[in-house]
Amino acid sequence: MSESVRPSSSAARLVVAGLVLCVLLAGTWWFLADRDTWPRGEALQVALRPLVDKQNSDQSLVAQAILNNYLETRANASRWSGIYWGCTFVAAALSALAALILKLETVIQNEGAKKDLAALFAVVAALLITISTSGDFQRKWQANRIAAAELEKTGYDFLEKDTVEARSYLASVGQILLKRHMAIVGSTEQRKPSQEPARPTPQGK
Repeated sequence: MSESVRPSSSAARLVVAGLVLCVLLAGTWWFLADRDTWPRGEALQVALRPLVDKQNSDQSLVAQAILNNYLETRANASRWSGIYWGCTFVAAALSALAALILKLETVIQNEGAKKDLAALFAVVAALLITISTSGDFQRKWQANRIAAAELEKTGYDFLEKDTVEARSYLASVGQILLKRHMAIVGSTEQRKPSQEPARPTPQGK
């Protein structure tokens, strides 16, 4: 009886340890990727703040649009990065544990428990990779990260030129956001032909 109880308790402790390890890995990466953990966009925010404070002006409108969209895209990039890399790291840890369990001789002596735990960890790891891949978490992270970089560049161009035609920058902001959405939903190459106006056919041909 004692021999049958010992492997079960050891297996339970190993399961708990594995789950705790996975939670710690995911939590650590989520903490590092959280938007409030590391300061982002502070320099651009400080530079644009005087223009934002100019109420009822075109400069204020454009500066606010650039800054708000920049902060939003950086926050989205952080969230998707945390989800994507969290799934990747947890899946890698579970895969390693699944292989390790089968090699253990003293911690778990019950061969059936070994195979069950290894299969459970392997299935969960495969599910995490499948969810991350099918959800396009990596593409969403990269699309928001690129959009944030382009908005940051637009903000500094706006500050450098200090043009009176401030509203002309709104078109650039809109184009950046459109590219981000199109990068998330799919390839932009499939939409280019529909955006080109039809050319008139010359008379007599």
